[in-house]
Amino acid sequence: MSENAAIIARIIEHNTNGQNRATIDRPHIGVIASHYSRFDGDLDDAIAEALAEEYIEEQDGEYVATERVWDTVLGMSRT
Repeated sequence: MSENAAIIARIIEHNTNGQNRATIDRPHIGVIASHYSRFDGDLDDAIAEALAEEYIEEQDGEYVATERVWDTVLGMSRT
């Protein structure tokens, strides 16, 4: 997974976990990514890669992280 896709997966996980909203839409992901100094790619490409590798999934036009983010991107498990 590219660093940009990993950043997007982390953004989605961080903003849809706990007491946050269950999903996050593309405009909000873009705003957060634009403030992340290491994100330097195309947002659509990064989202598409994270979707293809099943780190995130789409729900009603918005995005949520999958369990795979915890195991691979974040390097920990939720148990």
